[in-house]
Amino acid sequence: MRYLLLLFFLVSISADSLSQIGYAEFPENSSLENWKIGKFNNVNGTIVNLGLKSGTYVIHWKFNVDSAFWNNQKVLHVANPIIDDVEVFQVTSDTVYQRSSGEKIPLFLREYNISGNAVNIEKSNDNIVDFYLKVRSSDQLLIPLSIQESKELLNDYENIDLIFAIYLGMILSMFIYNLFVFFSVRDSVYLLYIFYIFTVGYTQLVLFGFSSKYIFNFSGSINILLGSIVPGLSGLATIFFAQNFIKTAQYAPRINSILNFFKLLYLIAIVLAFFGFHNTTQIILNAGALSALILIFASVKAIKQGYKPARYFITAWVIFIIGLTLYALRNFGILPFNAFTNFALPVGSVVEILLLSFALADRINVLKQEKELSQQQAFVAMKENERLVTEQNVQLEKKVHERTADLENRNTELHTAMNNLRMTQQQLVESEKLASIGQMTAGIAHEINNPINFVQSNVGPLKRDIDEILELLSQLAEIDENKDLLEQINHLKSQYVKLDVEYLKKEIQQLLNGIEDGSKRTAEIVKGLRVFSRMDRSELILADINECLNSTLVVMKNMTKAEVTLNVELGENIPKTYCYPGKLSQVFMNLVTNAVQATRLPNRQPIDRIINVRSYFNDNKICVEIQDNGKGIPTEIQDKIFEPFFTTKDVGEGTGLGLGIAAGIVGEHNGHLSFTSSATDGTTFLITLPVAN
Repeated sequence: MRYLLLLFFLVSISADSLSQIGYAEFPENSSLENWKIGKFNNVNGTIVNLGLKSGTYVIHWKFNVDSAFWNNQKVLHVANPIIDDVEVFQVTSDTVYQRSSGEKIPLFLREYNISGNAVNIEKSNDNIVDFYLKVRSSDQLLIPLSIQESKELLNDYENIDLIFAIYLGMILSMFIYNLFVFFSVRDSVYLLYIFYIFTVGYTQLVLFGFSSKYIFNFSGSINILLGSIVPGLSGLATIFFAQNFIKTAQYAPRINSILNFFKLLYLIAIVLAFFGFHNTTQIILNAGALSALILIFASVKAIKQGYKPARYFITAWVIFIIGLTLYALRNFGILPFNAFTNFALPVGSVVEILLLSFALADRINVLKQEKELSQQQAFVAMKENERLVTEQNVQLEKKVHERTADLENRNTELHTAMNNLRMTQQQLVESEKLASIGQMTAGIAHEINNPINFVQSNVGPLKRDIDEILELLSQLAEIDENKDLLEQINHLKSQYVKLDVEYLKKEIQQLLNGIEDGSKRTAEIVKGLRVFSRMDRSELILADINECLNSTLVVMKNMTKAEVTLNVELGENIPKTYCYPGKLSQVFMNLVTNAVQATRLPNRQPIDRIINVRSYFNDNKICVEIQDNGKGIPTEIQDKIFEPFFTTKDVGEGTGLGLGIAAGIVGEHNGHLSFTSSATDGTTFLITLPVAN
C-alpha cells in the first residue's frame, strides 16, 4: 500500500522544481533543438493533464539535485500505462540520452517490465536533471510524473500486481460462479451477466496496463485497439444486461428506447475504433457513460411499480456509478490523479459485481415464489374450470342434441334443394340444346323446302309434255289399216310438227335433270340429318371428328350460306377419338352460331363476313379451330364468357349458357377449350381433344 501512496500522491523533488514543469505542442517531426527554444506552459505540480488531445506534445521537466541524489539508481516514472508513445530525452552537459516507452512498445523492449512507463536517469555532472518527454496518445493524455529509486519502484509494482491479482481472482470467481448458475437455471440474463463480468474485468486490465503486460505483451497496437473496443463492449453488455434484469421494456419503455440509442452509440464507437479513430471513440465512450445515470431512473421506475429485484440493482449500480464518476472526473482533470480516484473504478466494479450476483440469486427466489404462487392460482383456477366445464358439458350436450336435429332438418332441405338445382341445371342444358335443335330444325325445313319446291315446279310441265307425247302415241296406235294410210300418216306428221316433239324431248330432259338435282340435295340434307341424329348417343363411341364437323355444317347450311363466307379445311389422317358425337356437334354448332352473330356488323356483305373452320392433328392432340373476323370480345369481359348466364346479347336473344355448356362438354372429353380475341382480328376458338388409346 506504500506504493499506492507514493505512486499517486507522488514524491516532490523540490519546491523550485515544480515551477519548472511545462508543456507545449510541437509538430511531429520537430527536433530537440526546436524544443529548447520553444515556449512551454507552466504546470502546478507533477501531473500534466492535457485531456483528449490527438497531437504531439512535449513535456519539459528540469530541476536541481544534490550529490546524494545519485547514491542509488533513480528512475523517471510515468504512472499512466495507456499512453501510446513516450520518448524521453535526458539532456546533460555532455550528451543527450534517448529512450522509448509507451503502449506501442512491446514490454520486452522496455527498460522495466512493469505496466507503467519508467526509464533510468543518467548521472549529470552539474547535478541538473533536464528531461524532454515527447508524448502521444489516443486516450486521455494524462501524464503523472515522479522520481523513484528503481528497487522501490519494482517493489511497489509487485504490491500493485498482488492487489490486481486479488481483484481479478474475485472477478474470475464471479464469472465461474455465474457460469455454473447459468447452466443450472438456463436463464438468459445470466449469460448477459457473464459477458458483462468479462468485459468489465478486461476493461480494468486494459486501463491499468495488465493486458499489455500479461496477455498481448508482444504487440502494442493490439492493446491500443483493445483500449477503445473493450470499454465499448462493456457499455453494450451493461445496457443489455440492465434491460433484461430491470425489464425496462415493461417497466420503463421510454427509458428503454433511450438505452437503445446508447447501444447504437457504443456500437459506433467500436466501429470507429477499428478504423483508427481512437480519439473520437474515447469522446463517444465518455458521453456513453451518461447511460449509467439513466439506468438509475429506470430502476426507480421499476421499484415504484413493485419490481423488487430493481432495489438490489440500484444499490449495486450507485456504488459502481460513484467509482465511474470519480474515474471520469479524474480523466476530465476535475479531480486529482491519485490512489483514490485511480482505483475508484475497479473497487466500485468488483463491489457492484458481488452485489449484482446476490441480486440475481434473489431474483431466482423471487421467480420461484412467483412460480409457486402462479401454480397455486393455477390449481384454484383449474378447480373452478373443472366445475364450469361440468356445468357447460350438460348445457352443451343439450345444445348438441338440438343442433343435431336442426342440422338433420337443414341437411334434408339442402339435399332437396341440391336435387332441385341439379334438375334445374339439367333442364337449362336441355333447354339450350332444344333451342339449338329448334334453330337447326327451322333451318333444315327451310333448306329442304327449296329443292322440294324445285321438284314440284318441274313436275307440272313434265306431266304436260308427257301427256302430249302420250296423246301422239295414242293416235299412232289408232291407225286403221283398212282406211287411207297416207292420209292418217300425214295427219300424224302434222301433229308431230305441231307438238314440236324435238323441243319436248329437250324440255323433258331438263325437267328430269332439275328433279334429279332437287332429290340429290334433299337426300344429302336427309343423310346429314341422319348422321347428326345417330351421333346423339349417351355412350362413348369411337368417332371421326371430321364427320361430326361435316354433319354439323350440313344441318347449319341454311344459317351460314346466306350470311357468311364459310371456308372449311378439314385435315387428313386425323385419328379417331372416343367421344359423345352429339355433344361435340352441339359445341361446334354453338361456336359457329356465335361466329355468325359476331360478324353481323353494319355495312358488311356476306362476302366480307368470313368464318374459317379447320381441323388438324398437332402434338398428339386433335385440334379444331373456328375463326371469325367479327368485332372480337372486349378485354374486360374475356374472363367471364364461360360463366353460366353471362351474355352480351339483348334480353330474349340468349341464355348465356352456350359457351359454359360448350366448355363443360369439352372438359368432359378431357379436352380444353380456349380462345384468342382482338377488336381487329376477330375471335378464334380452339378445341383440343385427346386421341383414342
